[in-house]
Amino acid sequence: MAKKTFLLLLFFRITFVFACDLSGHFDFAVSNDEEILYSGCYDAVNRGPHIIQYFLTKERAESMGVRRPSATFTQNRDGGVLRNLLSENGYSLPRHTDYRNSGYDRGHMAPNADFNDTYRNALLTFFIANIWPQLPEINRVEWLNTENETRKLAVEYLIVKVVIIVDEFSDNEINDIRVPLVFKRRVYDAYSDELIYEIDVYQ
Repeated sequence: MAKKTFLLLLFFRITFVFACDLSGHFDFAVSNDEEILYSGCYDAVNRGPHIIQYFLTKERAESMGVRRPSATFTQNRDGGVLRNLLSENGYSLPRHTDYRNSGYDRGHMAPNADFNDTYRNALLTFFIANIWPQLPEINRVEWLNTENETRKLAVEYLIVKVVIIVDEFSDNEINDIRVPLVFKRRVYDAYSDELIYEIDVYQ
């Protein structure tokens, strides 16, 4: 089983990209030296990730974890690739300080707890293109519950594909960042591609 999981992950590392063909939307990926940790489609109009996608293994889900990074959300966790691409097309990324005193948390879409097998991997989730404004009670309770359920499924199924979708918005904005109305989580068995968990969290 371990060999099968290794070969599947090797395949994912070679093929794991997400096509993003909407106007004002741009592909991006965040990698360590060995693998793509997560990738997505950045919505430059509303200024956050339209889709985040990654694979979560049983080993990562069961990792004892490292200390949560005390870090700011930077524009260059991907080496500055997305920032440069947006600049070439007349867009820009938000800054960590844009959320200050807004009443909203900086809500991870790909959570650091899914990548805390190493400190560096956890740190790479602190990317400004990986967050949306989330009310504290959503980020720290309801959305956290969906993350915990996803980790349980990764343990059960050995490896799962996680897809986060944000495509509905309220009328509220903070520093030109639209506030999402709903966060959609879809989890698939990576071997069969069967949908095994689906939830929409409204704020």
